[in-house]
Amino acid sequence: MSTLVRANAWLENVSDRLNPILVKETRQALKSRQFIVTFLLMLIAAWLISVFGTLAAGDSLEFGSAGRDLFTSYFVVLALAIFVVVPYSAYRGLLNERDQTTLELLNITSLSPRQLIWGKLWSAMAQVFIFYSAIAPFIAFTSMLQGFDVSLVAFSLGISILVTLCLTMFTLMLAAIPQNKHLQGLMTGAVFLGLLFVLSMIFSAVPLMLMETMPVEEKEFWIVVGSIVVAGLSFFFLFTQIATAHLTFDADNRSTGIRIACTVQFVLYWSVMAFAQFMLGSSTFSSSVGAAFTATWAVLYMAICGFFAATESDFVSRRVRRGIPKTELLRMLATPFLPGGHRGFLYLVLHLALIPVILKWVFVDSFNASHWEGWWTITFLLYVVAYIGLGAAFGRALRRLSAEVRPMHVRVIIFIMFAMGTVVPYLPLLFGTREYEWIYRMLRVMNPIVMLELISRTTYTNGLPTSELIALGAAAGVGLLLNVRPMWIGFCEVMRQPVSPSPTSKPPAEQSA
Repeated sequence: MSTLVRANAWLENVSDRLNPILVKETRQALKSRQFIVTFLLMLIAAWLISVFGTLAAGDSLEFGSAGRDLFTSYFVVLALAIFVVVPYSAYRGLLNERDQTTLELLNITSLSPRQLIWGKLWSAMAQVFIFYSAIAPFIAFTSMLQGFDVSLVAFSLGISILVTLCLTMFTLMLAAIPQNKHLQGLMTGAVFLGLLFVLSMIFSAVPLMLMETMPVEEKEFWIVVGSIVVAGLSFFFLFTQIATAHLTFDADNRSTGIRIACTVQFVLYWSVMAFAQFMLGSSTFSSSVGAAFTATWAVLYMAICGFFAATESDFVSRRVRRGIPKTELLRMLATPFLPGGHRGFLYLVLHLALIPVILKWVFVDSFNASHWEGWWTITFLLYVVAYIGLGAAFGRALRRLSAEVRPMHVRVIIFIMFAMGTVVPYLPLLFGTREYEWIYRMLRVMNPIVMLELISRTTYTNGLPTSELIALGAAAGVGLLLNVRPMWIGFCEVMRQPVSPSPTSKPPAEQSA
C-alpha cells in the first residue's frame, strides 16, 4: 500500500510540473467533437478494411502479399488523421486563441510564448499517439500475414512522426503570425489545401515504397535518410523560433532566435554536403550541375533570410539592450544576430561571403575557366546584395521621412524592384523589334534569370558576359556601400555599454511584419 501511495504522490508532483497549456489543451482536445469523430471513423474504417480486405484477399492471405496491401490501407487511414486533422486542428486552436483575445490574457501571466507553443504542440502529439495506439492492433494483425516487412513498416511509421511534428509546428507558426480577417480566411483555406496536397504526395509515394525492399545495407540509403531527418529537425527548430517570436512582446528580442536557427541550418546544410562527399567520394560532387545546384540552394536560402533580416527597423528597445552580453568578445560575436535591419544586412553579407569559400573547398575545380558553376554562384550573390542592399537603403531613407514605414513596406519595395528588373528588359518589345536587340542587351543585366542562363552556357568558346558582370558588380557595390555606414553604426551600438541608449536611433513604430 505504501508503494501505491508513494507512486500516487510522485504522479501528483509530476503533473504539477507539466505545462499548464498542455494539460488544458489535452483535456479540451480529448473531449472535443473533432477528436471523437476522427477516432471513431478511424476505428470503423480500419475494421471495414480488415473484414473486406480479408475476404477480398482469399488465398493470397497465405501465399500472396496481403500483409503489405492491408498495411497500405491502414496507413492511408492513419495518414488522414495525423497529416491533416491534427495539424489543422492545432492551427485552428491557436487561431481561436488570437480571435478570442485569449493570448492577451496569457501574456500577462507567467507563461512564456515558448510554453504556449510547446503546450499546443505536445497536445497535438498526444492525439497522434492515441491515433497510433488505435491503429496498432490492426497493424499487428497484418504482421501475421505474408508480405509484411517489419523494417519498412517501422521506417514508415517513424518518418510519419517526424512529418507530423514538422507539419504541426508549421501550422502553429502560421497561426502565430498576426493577420487581418480577410487574409485569415484565405490563409485558413490555403493551410487546409496545403495539408491535402502533402497528404496526396504521401499517398502517391507510400504504395511505391511498399513495393520495394528497403535497402538497409546500402550507405547511400542511410545518408539520404539522415539528411531528411536533419533537415526536418532543423526546420522544426526554425518554425518554433518564428512562432515564438510572433507571440513575443514587440519590445522584446524577436530576431536573435530566428537568425540563430537560420545559421544552424546553414551550417548543417554544408556539413551534410561535406559528410556525403566524404562517405560517397569526391566523384559524386565533381559535376558542374551538382556544384551549381548545391550553391543555388544555399544562396537562395540566405537571400530569403536576409530579405526579412535586413528590412527590420534599426531601433532596438532598452529591453533588448539589457540582454546584450557583457564582454566585448561576446558582444562582437552576437552583433549580427541582434535585432536591427543594419545588423540584419551584416548578417546576410557574412553568410554570403562564406558560400564561395565553402564551394571552393567542397568543389575544388568550381572556378576553372571551363566550369561555370563558380561564376553562377558569384552572379547569384551579386544579385542578392544588389536588390536587398538597395531596397534596405531605400527603406531606411523612407523611415527618416515617416515613422509609419514598416518592415512589410520595405519588403514590398524590394519585391517590386525585383519584378521591375525582371520585366523592364522586355518592355522595348512594345515599340517594335528592329532596335530591340541592343536595348535588350543593355537592360538584361537587371534580369537575374536571363543572366544566370547566360552564365550556364559559359565554355571555352562562349566566354563570360563581361560587361554585364561589371555592371552587376557595380550595382552590388553601390548596394553594399549604402549599407556600410548603417552596419558600422549597428556594430558600434552593440559594442558600447549594453544598457546605454542610442543617440542615433529614433524609435519608429515597433517592428511588425
